[in-house]
Amino acid sequence: MEAQSYLSSTKTDTKKPRFAGLSDAFIIFGLSIIVLSLVFNWMATYDNPPELDDFSEFNDPSDAYQNALENHQDKIRGYEGIYSLFSSVGVVILVGGLFYKTVSDSNHLPDWVRVAMMIGVLYFMIRLFTTDLSLMDQIELIALVNS
Repeated sequence: MEAQSYLSSTKTDTKKPRFAGLSDAFIIFGLSIIVLSLVFNWMATYDNPPELDDFSEFNDPSDAYQNALENHQDKIRGYEGIYSLFSSVGVVILVGGLFYKTVSDSNHLPDWVRVAMMIGVLYFMIRLFTTDLSLMDQIELIALVNS
């Protein structure tokens, strides 16, 4: 008596999409930009303004102090501007990566997980690009998109 093995010879689709890791790269890049923006925010709050005692050896200590104080305030405003720009751009890149991952890179997940991811990403996008929308307004907006 010989043991026979009946293995199915079905082919599995192992072909990866052309841009398989693109969504992960966007997500990591967006998070990195957000962390970098937090570093600039920390730099803006950490830097101490100059003190008047440091300018006592100048001919006009008051004028030198005012110039140093203006330079310090310009530097702080620059750090705050970079923080604002990087945090906004980082969140937009993050939401784009999450949306792309939900749409194209989640074929291996069950349908209920994909639906939950899509609802979460759409909610995140609505809250990001709109202001003061109630939950009912968001549901109506999603219903309009689906119809």
